Amino acid sequence: MPSRIAAKPLPANAHMSADEPIPMIPDLATAIRTLTVAGFALEGAERKPGYALILMSRPDEFGAQHRYCFALSERDAFGDAEVKGARIAAGQHNAIVILVGKADDANPSIPWDRFLGLLGGPVLSTSALDSDFCEHLRLLGFNRLPKDLKGTADDLLEAYVRVALEFALGVRVVRYGQNRLFEARPDGIVLPYQDFSALYDAKAYSDGYEVTATSIRQFRSYVEEFKQRYNAFLPRLHAFIVISGRFPHDKATLENRSRDLLAECGVPLAFLTCDVLVEILNQLCQTPRTRRAINWKRVFSDAIVDSARVAEEIEAINKDQVVPATP
Repeated sequence: MPSRIAAKPLPANAHMSADEPIPMIPDLATAIRTLTVAGFALEGAERKPGYALILMSRPDEFGAQHRYCFALSERDAFGDAEVKGARIAAGQHNAIVILVGKADDANPSIPWDRFLGLLGGPVLSTSALDSDFCEHLRLLGFNRLPKDLKGTADDLLEAYVRVALEFALGVRVVRYGQNRLFEARPDGIVLPYQDFSALYDAKAYSDGYEVTATSIRQFRSYVEEFKQRYNAFLPRLHAFIVISGRFPHDKATLENRSRDLLAECGVPLAFLTCDVLVEILNQLCQTPRTRRAINWKRVFSDAIVDSARVAEEIEAINKDQVVPATP
């Protein structure tokens, strides 16, 4: 068997904060996380002048192992010498070479944004895949601080929800954070993708979050401030997502509260418990490539978000056989 590409230290942004923007050019750390979540196994990575190489392997549905050598351009476009070097490295490891970035017509390549889209969207943090992430999320939703975490439950819940939503939807999610605590803003924004965008607010309450008339006025102020500031730049909001451990109301009450906000500012409420969010994460961990093919407007069209909606979407996507199944 040919020797593996030597595993070298990742670049300085390998542990990039998930609050940073999605890289506009191919990025080694983001590519490795995204490929790994999509079912590829990392065998090695190496930096070259002007580009980086990632050696990955993946079994097909028959158990046969396939090796890929992903070459990521770190310049405006691949040069002839870089393409030649990538092909030589791939040949040494019996791997299929995939050029990610711009190249000429003689050397077919995949643009960075399409590369990420084929894999279900960028994975900016693997925290949602950590073994204890879901249990922490459940505890924080009830304002309970896990023993191995430091900080306050409400602040940590905001951080966990942002990571969870970003992984689930396969898009960038912006968290305002504690530095915007006294401004009329929600906890964060789901930036638009495929004509879906939303505001969200995470509520850590030991007995569950009670949605009152005051809540509706608060949420309305968030929506109106957002529209005034960003209406010229972003499409309309499809939902205001509220996340908590539980909501001490019956279905009819929650549906009425959702209609109240819709009547006030044209955006409905979508209530999402931490348990349901965990169920959604578990579903998507099995089929991460489906994340960007899911109709999230449909999922968040109900006042009470149900993981069954996501399961229905995944089933329909798998039947269509357009999105490759994750091995």
